[in-house]
Amino acid sequence: MLSLDYANLVQIAQPYKVPGREEASAFLSWFLVNIYRLDIIEVQNIVCDRRGDKGIDGIYVNENEECIDIFQSKTVQNSSKTLGDTQLKEFVGSLKQLETPEGVQSMISTTGNSQLKNLLTEYKDLLTSSKYTIRGIFVTNAVKDHNAESFLKATSLTTQLKVWDKPLIIQMYVPSEKAIPATSEIAFDVFGYDYFEHNVSNTARVVIAPISAVDLVQMEGIENQQIFDLNLRKDLEKTKVNKDIGKSIDNTSEHGNFLLYHNGITIICDKLDTLDKDKVKIQGYSVVNGCQTVSSLYRNKAKVTQDLRILTRIIQVSANQSDLISRITYNSNNQNGIKARDFRSNTQTQVRLQQEIDQSYPDYFYEIKRGDEPGQRAVIENTLAGQILLSFDLKRPWSVQRYSKIFDDLHQEIFARPEVSGGRIVVLFDLYKEIERDLPKVEPSLFGGYQITKFFLLYLLSEVLSDDEVGKAFYKKPESFYQDSAQKERLLKCIHVILGDLIIDLNGEFKEAGGENFDFKAIFKSPTSLRSLTNKVIASHKKLIARERAESFSQLWG
Repeated sequence: MLSLDYANLVQIAQPYKVPGREEASAFLSWFLVNIYRLDIIEVQNIVCDRRGDKGIDGIYVNENEECIDIFQSKTVQNSSKTLGDTQLKEFVGSLKQLETPEGVQSMISTTGNSQLKNLLTEYKDLLTSSKYTIRGIFVTNAVKDHNAESFLKATSLTTQLKVWDKPLIIQMYVPSEKAIPATSEIAFDVFGYDYFEHNVSNTARVVIAPISAVDLVQMEGIENQQIFDLNLRKDLEKTKVNKDIGKSIDNTSEHGNFLLYHNGITIICDKLDTLDKDKVKIQGYSVVNGCQTVSSLYRNKAKVTQDLRILTRIIQVSANQSDLISRITYNSNNQNGIKARDFRSNTQTQVRLQQEIDQSYPDYFYEIKRGDEPGQRAVIENTLAGQILLSFDLKRPWSVQRYSKIFDDLHQEIFARPEVSGGRIVVLFDLYKEIERDLPKVEPSLFGGYQITKFFLLYLLSEVLSDDEVGKAFYKKPESFYQDSAQKERLLKCIHVILGDLIIDLNGEFKEAGGENFDFKAIFKSPTSLRSLTNKVIASHKKLIARERAESFSQLWG
């Protein structure tokens, strides 16, 4: 369980510590990454906690909620100390100053904090626009007392203010790190072989040794793939590489040459013992590079011999060095045929989403790395999740075919947003599956067969919902419409009706544009043309609702 007592808070916030800033700033950065769900690069741009910050420690434009979130963070060293109303009153005073153009300009003119000044200048027009609401978010490791509760109730009608105190943060925290598996000790026999041992700057200990395949296949967790949890991907079985490794294992005369041919594997462990010079012992270990090799050896373990040895790099690190473990994993795989998706598989964002779906939606499995084993659960592959979010949230269906961009340039924009939760992904995935069932209704059928058509329909659905009163609430937090199986069934029935109406409108536009002769591919390559088509379909749908020939989402839901 997460502890926010001061001693532990210092530890968990340490990776976010910036010279010249206090623990409260590091704690806020930790909160923004682990609870508010932003990417660390974004966090570094929005945190402005320094002298002259006017009680404002960070500013973020929350497009989904149509809010400008103003953050203040306070930490307490004494765990018995509570949060009263005094600091909240001071924070509200800062928020009030941002409600008028004059107040914003005064703060810009008087602050000595250059980063705050730049943020206020950048968002000056948004702060005073009618589109965005200013919302205060107070973050603390203290527990709010009755004075704070009373103040929040009293100000709720005039000021948007949310307090993330110790109990709420602990309740909402989802771990985003994968631990080294707690495996029992195993001994690798190195009798008659030289090996290299080195300590790296008091942070890690390294042993490089030719380890026998007979010993390697005895490691725990190969069969259930747990040993590869920290690896960027799992066993892919039928790849050319794996077939070639299998052929080498079959040829026993080549076992002695395996060291000459193979790049080697990397194992991370939390205990390493070389006191017995003829044995290298490890405990609590994970293979972070060499999954395909170890898996191939295991599948062919009846054929491996003591002569078949693999150059093995064993690195001992402490379990709390998650950042170092991530860097070792990344750089160990950087020279291989690893895709951008693989490199993102162990990021905080992707692991957190997988953990959330595992915990709250047990019928679904969020696949973040190739080779994951979902069992009987419905698989939501994270590339598909990225395409769904790109179409529904960011309204850019024309970009879904740029697969590499989803986990490269667009990863932060797609996944690292406060509203992107496991629940959001599950609900939107089910909407996507509902669209798949309705594709046969699309005419001409040629268009219905295009992969991009599904994402275009999801985009149309997003446009309809975000323009509807109840639909806006769904757009902001779809999981709130999915509280139980009855509500899920009710939602999908509503969506089914709206999709049917949209497809009729879309078919009409296609027929008018030339039917089978309509150049679908050209339309989907042009965002301008696609938006024009969307506007026509949406306008037609609105007319039907106005004439009471179709029902809106609000009417259907009500």
